[in-house]
Amino acid sequence: MGVSGNIQAQEIQTKKQRFLEAYAAAGTITEAAEIAAIGRRCHYRWMDADPEYAKAFVSATEQAADRLEQEARRRAIEGTTEPVWYRGQKVGAVQKYSDTLLIFLLKGCRPEKYADRRWYVEQSGPGGGPIQVDASVSRVAALTPEERREALEELRKMDTDADKDT
Repeated sequence: MGVSGNIQAQEIQTKKQRFLEAYAAAGTITEAAEIAAIGRRCHYRWMDADPEYAKAFVSATEQAADRLEQEARRRAIEGTTEPVWYRGQKVGAVQKYSDTLLIFLLKGCRPEKYADRRWYVEQSGPGGGPIQVDASVSRVAALTPEERREALEELRKMDTDADKDT
């Protein structure tokens, strides 16, 4: 690679680094591209062509997510100061906190305690192993296309009738 090739490669590396830093701070590809003075498509070409860049982008994405989480924590715990107005005059300020953000943070850090409960039923086959399903002998697979259409129409009619009853 000649001198001009080395210079071009260095310029591209500089642009990549500038974009990644901007993305870690801004959190959106569009804004990061504007800050780094590149086209959005450059980022996608780099993602496809450069595995090291793709790996660095994952890291920048984590940094952007950490910034969001920090801001959510700040708004939930420290709150934001909002002015109080009376008859067109600012008469004071009140500290507002985000209960919603606090709930999301709790669900994220202690899901076993705060996450919405989901109930799962686990089924297993003989000896606790997997259940074997042979789709070729399932009742639906055995139907002709016409029989499937008829069954679907019947199910749709049942749904419509059920909706009418409620």
